[in-house]
Amino acid sequence: MPSSLHVSLPDEMRAYVDLRTNGKSCYATPSEYVRDLIRRDMEIEQERQYVFGELLKSADEIARGELISSDQLDTELDAMFAAWEKEETKAGE
Repeated sequence: MPSSLHVSLPDEMRAYVDLRTNGKSCYATPSEYVRDLIRRDMEIEQERQYVFGELLKSADEIARGELISSDQLDTELDAMFAAWEKEETKAGE
């Protein structure tokens, strides 16, 4: 069930929200705008937690002496960048 949240904003921020939700941009209402901002923040936080977890795993692997060669690292990074570029190309279509 939806709940409501009352937020006080300085005039400058309220004017910006009004500008972003005037029906001419991609948001129809302030609520829609705020929900989208929260969703994006949640995605960023999820990505941050993933990266942090991967860094911890890598630190553990290094501590155990489980290192990879620079050639293997180059191959893996090239594959990652190619995948990102493919995703960016898809998103831009």
